[in-house]
Amino acid sequence: MKIRLVCYLLIFGLSLAIGTGCTSSETIDPVSPDDGSEIVLENYQLTADETWESEKTYIVHGTLEIPQKITLNITPGTTVKFGRNALVTVQGILKIGTPLAQTQVTQLVHLTSDNIGPASSDWDGIFFDHTHDLESFIRGAVIEYATVALDIKTTSPTIEECMLRFNETAIALDGSDARVRYNDVVNNGIGISTIGRQTLPRIEKNTVAQNETGIHCENVQSIIEHNNLNANVFALRLNVKFDFRIPNNWWGTSDAIEIMNAIIDGGDPGLIAKQIGTVHYEPFADARIGDAGFPYLTLLTELPR
Repeated sequence: MKIRLVCYLLIFGLSLAIGTGCTSSETIDPVSPDDGSEIVLENYQLTADETWESEKTYIVHGTLEIPQKITLNITPGTTVKFGRNALVTVQGILKIGTPLAQTQVTQLVHLTSDNIGPASSDWDGIFFDHTHDLESFIRGAVIEYATVALDIKTTSPTIEECMLRFNETAIALDGSDARVRYNDVVNNGIGISTIGRQTLPRIEKNTVAQNETGIHCENVQSIIEHNNLNANVFALRLNVKFDFRIPNNWWGTSDAIEIMNAIIDGGDPGLIAKQIGTVHYEPFADARIGDAGFPYLTLLTELPR
């Protein structure tokens, strides 16, 4: 009887040891891969003012909505990645990057594709939807791989000291008095598109280069001066029946014939299908405009890979 009791005790003790050992190894807390450095937003609508900070990476899927009377502030140094066909709609106020009152940009905002092999039109872009506000701005940002990176309708944000690249269209201005200055608009399908007869956007001191079409113009009230408009397949395409004056720009050459060849207007009947006006580009700069374009190229090396 004693022997049997001892056997039972030995078996119980052995079972307890084995069970305790298994439990211990399975319940050790693993290191969590989610350290809070990424915030994923899917079909997200702001309900109050928000500030996005550089310590985190924001990943947007679906539609990000900024309603009326709501402000989204994306601070310098912040990265925002967009999934396939993601879209930002702005009916409130959007502030991206360094405030206009500050003297210098020291960090860039990076708005880019979330795809491993990014390409033009990965995400839809930012749509300013008839907001009528005067407070939105984009300053010190790199915006890339969108269908229409900045689609601006009936509002007038300032777009300053930005790099817009690898988009189908970088900036589309429709009924806008926006100021677009000191930007590099490079390697896009269309660099800047303008439409709307009663508005007066100012496009000044930019480098618009290496695009299929640098500027696609249907708003002949636009002020487009002191820009570098070089190395595009077509520097400017006029698509309205009115004549258009665009003086004091650098076209990559001081040869008038070469400048004419870079412009599509009423003088190119073989390339157009409707009545088009004439572009008057004289006087033109005879050398590259040195202070035009994105002034913070060294900051590009600090963008996350």
